[in-house]
Amino acid sequence: MLVPIVLPLLLMFASQANAMDDDLERDLLAARDRLGPVMDDPAAHRVQVIYSRVVRDNAGELTLYRRQYRVDPEEYFYPASTVKFPIAVAALELLEELGVSGLDRDTAMLTDSARPAQSSAHTDPTAASGLPSVGHYVRKLSIVSDNDASNRLFELLGTDDLHARLARWGMPASRITHRLALRLPAEENRHFNPVRFVDGDEAIYSVPARTGEDVARDVAPILLGEGEYVGGEFVPGPKNFARTNHMPLAELHGLLENIMHPELVPDHMRPRIADADRELLLEAMQVMPSESGIAAYRDPERYSDGFANYFIMGREPDGLPEGVTITNKVGRAYGFLTETAHVHDAVHDVTFMLTATVYVNANGIFNDDVYDYETLGFPFLRELGRLMLAYTRASAGSAPSSEVPATPEDGPARPAAIVQPVGDQAGSAPAQP
Repeated sequence: MLVPIVLPLLLMFASQANAMDDDLERDLLAARDRLGPVMDDPAAHRVQVIYSRVVRDNAGELTLYRRQYRVDPEEYFYPASTVKFPIAVAALELLEELGVSGLDRDTAMLTDSARPAQSSAHTDPTAASGLPSVGHYVRKLSIVSDNDASNRLFELLGTDDLHARLARWGMPASRITHRLALRLPAEENRHFNPVRFVDGDEAIYSVPARTGEDVARDVAPILLGEGEYVGGEFVPGPKNFARTNHMPLAELHGLLENIMHPELVPDHMRPRIADADRELLLEAMQVMPSESGIAAYRDPERYSDGFANYFIMGREPDGLPEGVTITNKVGRAYGFLTETAHVHDAVHDVTFMLTATVYVNANGIFNDDVYDYETLGFPFLRELGRLMLAYTRASAGSAPSSEVPATPEDGPARPAAIVQPVGDQAGSAPAQP
């Protein structure tokens, strides 16, 4: 059933556990052969799916409809590089709010260090100017899921500022507590580098070193798996994810809806980013590496044009149907695959939004690089995307049936409010969406 989301209700009710759309469950189970072995035991694979689309009626009014399957904010999944999406939005919003003369997304951003565990960043060889900037970091973390770019914006923001923004956007349960692909103690991830914005020798704006609150201090243990490798040594027993990043699927999907359809979001919940900055973000989330204009990303062996696309493409460079464009962020780590995406089919004149996560780690061991991405995860997400594209095409031109206003019992009715994967688990690794 496609449930129409009435905006006042959407803002009032948080996600509900074990939310289920019987029609979507039926459709997914009917497509079990197509979706593969994941659907033989969706609970073991921790599958969660949210689909939504906006329908305009004859009077021009917009209504947001949503379908969902196994959405449960209490069922943990590691969001991996999808956290880069809200980090990018927050950094752009920060610049807009500061309103400092001469400070914009293209101003050189120099990161200094204030502690032995921190590193500085004063140059960027992938930038045309040779200097880092918020805008270029947003492009890098979106196009090839660059970990360092995300970490630099995380350091600019700090966790206190970042979480205040997440809460205002309707993402109060999300926690972004650590840098990606760096082995740092939890305490070090609470300390943030000083940052300077400059124009040549002229100082435009500076941010001092800061220390954030311990937002994961009271989080109960989140135990998964059978063991993990830490520094090359095997540690038996479940891994505790209490201090790793956390972003419920409904909140991630809600941010995508927020960014793609800001007209449906109350002003106080809408990220305050300039129209030009929003366009930059969406373009970066859509462009293929070969089309990016960044020479370092034109190597198809390292960054194929399917590198950061799981839905529909399945990471295959030629997997996108004619006329279809995808604006997305993916994440991959610890056996979890996650994607949030806006899909536009110009040939059939339809659009939809899809967010899903799946866990494919049969042996339950983390950091052993033995995951079932290729055999289970990517094929599942590829076919899920294709299935929902076919559904949307078949529904084109008509509002869904069985229209019942959303209520708290309808499940993730999260506030309408929003980034890609990488090997961003503990330990240095290149981007690998």
